[in-house]
Amino acid sequence: MGLIVRSPGLLTTVQDGGRAGYRAIGVTAGGAMDEAAFRTANLLVGNPEGAAALEMTLAGAELEAADDLLIAVTGAEMQPAADGGRLPFRRPVWVRRGTVIRFGRAARGCRAYVAVAGGIAVPPVLGGRGTDIRAGFGGADGRPLRA
Repeated sequence: MGLIVRSPGLLTTVQDGGRAGYRAIGVTAGGAMDEAAFRTANLLVGNPEGAAALEMTLAGAELEAADDLLIAVTGAEMQPAADGGRLPFRRPVWVRRGTVIRFGRAARGCRAYVAVAGGIAVPPVLGGRGTDIRAGFGGADGRPLRA
């Protein structure tokens, strides 16, 4: 299952529930900034609360479903749309392969989350899948997503 990043928006990263137990070696816990919205998105699609999901900051991404997917969008109101029609917010939604999902600028809030049933498959680093931009690891090679 997958999503194709057609445009990453302002700052879109893979985030998870964080990495605990590494502060002594200089690694912060990290994880999603809006824990409640992040956890809710995952629970809506049947994932564990800390499964990897996408976190968009201030201005959203443009994504394409590479497969039929069950997704949920929570957090900041970024006017999600699927193939031009309004995408339901804070509930699980099936999107068909080839569907283009677009997000606008945050009208309220700062960060929005997209959870996909099964999670986002990136390799774990120090027990977590979230992106740590400063350390340069996790997520998509330690960097924000790109097209």
